[in-house]
Amino acid sequence: MGNFGTLYKFELKKLMHRKMIWAALAILTAVSAFLPASTVIGKMYVSGDATGHGDQWVSLYDIVQRRRQDPAGLDGRELDTELIQETIAQQGILVETTTTYTDSGGNEHSFAVTQRDGSDAGPWTLDGYITDGQYGDLYNTVWRIVGAENMGPDLTVEDYYRALDAWRERNYALWGLSDGAKAWWDAQAAELETPLTLTGYPDGGWTEIAQSAFVVNISIFLFAIIALSGLWPMERQRRTGALIQCARYGKTPLCAAKFLAGLTVSVAGAVCMTAALAGTSLVLLGPEDAATAVQQLMDPAYGAPMTVRELALTVCGVYLAASLVHAAFVMAVSLCTRGGTAAMAVSFGAMMLFVWVSALPLSHPWLSQAWSLLPAVFGAGGPLTDPRLVHIGGYLTGFQAAPLLWLAMTLALAGLAWALHRRVPNK
Repeated sequence: MGNFGTLYKFELKKLMHRKMIWAALAILTAVSAFLPASTVIGKMYVSGDATGHGDQWVSLYDIVQRRRQDPAGLDGRELDTELIQETIAQQGILVETTTTYTDSGGNEHSFAVTQRDGSDAGPWTLDGYITDGQYGDLYNTVWRIVGAENMGPDLTVEDYYRALDAWRERNYALWGLSDGAKAWWDAQAAELETPLTLTGYPDGGWTEIAQSAFVVNISIFLFAIIALSGLWPMERQRRTGALIQCARYGKTPLCAAKFLAGLTVSVAGAVCMTAALAGTSLVLLGPEDAATAVQQLMDPAYGAPMTVRELALTVCGVYLAASLVHAAFVMAVSLCTRGGTAAMAVSFGAMMLFVWVSALPLSHPWLSQAWSLLPAVFGAGGPLTDPRLVHIGGYLTGFQAAPLLWLAMTLALAGLAWALHRRVPNK
């Protein structure tokens, strides 16, 4: 038992022989792969003008492939005044009109309706629909910053960037940023490309990875619950715990080997699920959005240079780190409850709590930020581009601070597991 490597391999082999682990891994990996596939499943009715072959149904997968060809020709264009005016002309100007109706009692009611004026594109075609969607995404990006009342023929790119600066200031105040944090973001914003260069297909595979990774993170947590809840109770069930602990080196190497084997299984499962998500996303939706700036589609007011591919890779790396905390938490609960079923119930309850309470009110800034950095909550309650910073000798973004916090949590849970394993009799 003095050979730690042999003990570690033995514990890992015991876990690998559990059929439940392989079944859970297969199912959750399939779920991860299905997330991007769900966006291309289905059909859309297309008129004969769109195909030249009469009315027919076109699969969403074929529509995605058409979108990848950038029929609007936006790829590589700069977000300048000319493009803003072109977008407004193509989409129409938002106007507010009053609509009236009479109810069954003969009473007349009126209400305001905001709609686009002059957006009649003529006969509906598939390419026209895709082109309209491309301009629509850009229209919504600009409209979100300048407001509906300013989406007129006189809007310039200078107006847009002035409104963007003001929007960032309001956003920083809403999140409760300190003056030092605001100055840090201002320095980052000074490095942003101006004007923004667009990508014709900004919501492809890399965007899907960044936006769906949180669901995979929950799957990773669920896998750890299924795989590791019975790690310690298994020894009591097999009546082997007492024999192992009578060995020359006692409980310490056994605890360390079990804990490391559990971490290994959790990380391996996380790699499989993340790879399934990434592979399916890039194959079905394409990698053309790799160089898309986060500011084009996901968060126009984000104050630092970042592409969608960089964000997606960062998110995947962070959630792989989260798999360590998930595993450590489940194993610690397993030791506390001394039962596989009880450990599974408690861990699953904690997971559901994190899913339901994904954010705390900003009126409690410290508590809200601490909650947002928990591994099962990170990226859910707020945008992936949450501007709140952590001050540890310098300013760190959430993506930088979270893995450091999770490493400390993993070590603390490992210490707790070691202490419980030494104190709790194995019987």
